[in-house]
Amino acid sequence: MSIAIGLVFLFILVGGSLRSAEAGCQNTLMDHMKNMWLCAVISYAVALTGFSIFLALSSKSPWPTLDDLRNMPWWAPFGGLLGGAAVMGMIAVARYVGVATFSALVIVGEMVVAVIMDHFGLMGFDERSASLPRLLACGLITLAIYLMADEPAAGEPRVSVT
Repeated sequence: MSIAIGLVFLFILVGGSLRSAEAGCQNTLMDHMKNMWLCAVISYAVALTGFSIFLALSSKSPWPTLDDLRNMPWWAPFGGLLGGAAVMGMIAVARYVGVATFSALVIVGEMVVAVIMDHFGLMGFDERSASLPRLLACGLITLAIYLMADEPAAGEPRVSVT
């Protein structure tokens, strides 16, 4: 593996680790805001402010042309809304299952959809076969969820998920 690919993997791992910290932030915000929708609006307002600052500071980044905008698929701008659905799930349920189980469930959902998207080359990605190792990885991640979900929170009685 080249150093560049290693750095890309490291960047992705750091981004993934921030998702767990995000769950803590979102659930703490929810404890204080008492309203899931207000919590989401505040969260995205903070993100919009931060990204607006980065946008203002990145004067060398190119801007789209009118042709770029005309040729963009209709669904391309909806990534933030889809991410918002994930945040709503984080706010609504992560506290009840724990951040490890929540994250594992998110990962298996991402993996199954990602394997399908890769296999069919959807949404601009190159085709990559839904090979046996990839399908096995999805199965192992699902097994990991079972193992994580079977662990009760401190002070709670052990209840079997089977």
